[in-house]
Amino acid sequence: MAKLPIQPSHPGAPPSPPHNLPKASQTSPLAKTDTNYRPLILHLDVDAFFASVEQRDDPRLRGRPVAVGTGVVASCSYEARRHGVRTAMRLREAKALCPSLRILPGDYRRYELAGRRIAGACNDITRRVEVAALDDLYLQIPDMIDPLSPTEPVALADKLREQVRAEVGLEISVGMARGRFIAGVATYHAKECRRRQATECQGTPPPSPTRLVPPGTEREFLEPFSSSLLPGAGALNARRLAEYGLQTMAQVAAAPRHLLEGLFGNPGRLWSSLAAGIDDTTLRVEKPAETLSRSTSLEPPIADGPDGHLRALLDYLVTRATLELRSRGRVAGGLRIHVRYGDYAADDGHTKISPAADDDATLRAAAHDRLTRVLTRRLPLRSIGIEFTALAPRATQGQLFTEPATGKRRQLDACADAIRARFGFLSIRPGATLVLDDRFTRDEDNYHLRTPCLTR
Repeated sequence: MAKLPIQPSHPGAPPSPPHNLPKASQTSPLAKTDTNYRPLILHLDVDAFFASVEQRDDPRLRGRPVAVGTGVVASCSYEARRHGVRTAMRLREAKALCPSLRILPGDYRRYELAGRRIAGACNDITRRVEVAALDDLYLQIPDMIDPLSPTEPVALADKLREQVRAEVGLEISVGMARGRFIAGVATYHAKECRRRQATECQGTPPPSPTRLVPPGTEREFLEPFSSSLLPGAGALNARRLAEYGLQTMAQVAAAPRHLLEGLFGNPGRLWSSLAAGIDDTTLRVEKPAETLSRSTSLEPPIADGPDGHLRALLDYLVTRATLELRSRGRVAGGLRIHVRYGDYAADDGHTKISPAADDDATLRAAAHDRLTRVLTRRLPLRSIGIEFTALAPRATQGQLFTEPATGKRRQLDACADAIRARFGFLSIRPGATLVLDDRFTRDEDNYHLRTPCLTR
């Protein structure tokens, strides 16, 4: 699940939600005999996740403007936001706005540990938990909590907030509603309130309020928000919505359904319902992942030269991804390469893999071929990523006739996986990746890449 998009700051972007955001009431006009009963969904998002972990672990950073990332801002503290620093902003622009900004490359392993501890706190409340991202989780409120009560859901959310603060040392924003999408918008609302408070106060801003959208008030709550928050809107469709005069949820809800469907297809039909507060979206707990990716950003950028560092890095990312693919019992029917050049221009390319595969040799060869086709400019890369698509379960029934080479590859991968499980990932690896030892430090499991916070 993609996180709710941050409002873009580039020219021509659709306007941000108005400042007079609605106040989500904590009282419900519905009686407890509501025949449309659906359980509440709680959505939580960690405030300034990467930057907050850095401030938690280094007391010298507390109260100071902090940004995490290389090239662009991956996360920034509320102190940095007071100076106009925003996520996805180029670091040199952020530094110009805030000369005292402390920029850190980040440490993804610490962020992953914090995310797992937060997920553990959520599992203490309910087993119905969807981890959309390390700092982005959805929970189904237990049936024992009355969704029509003006206090019970909020008390549960406050308990979770206190537990995360005590056990993990981080602040979270919480939104609740009958519907996954509206719960996410409620959390967005709570975070926006804290961001405004951060610009108005000099010290650490107070925790964001818990936003509960009572059953029956969904449409009224959504009306002022930007239509760019609709799932799948993206930058392109957000601009199209603005061009058609559909800048807010209220305007989308008032538009004829057939018009939205004609302009945007199936997403338009869904947006018509969601903007009107009709949200039947639920947790995606059992739904298997449709893609699997590994990526990293690079500072300084790396060129595709005779030293082979870029191709070696691609081999490393592909090998890590195929290990995860096999551990999930999946095969990939497609592969996509993502690159970002030194001048920040991005490109990608996709190829089909037939038959679908999960072995290192096949997927590495496909990745190298696609990278050659994607690299059309003689510029170093600022980031590179590999994504496996069209994932499907691995066939459990063996084939009667199997190519000898295929059987040998499977045996080789199984032996390599067993060795890595015992001695660490880097105990056995493609020979091409040895050149990375000259560029990156490492331990038994990982290369310490320049921006591990952006590496998956």
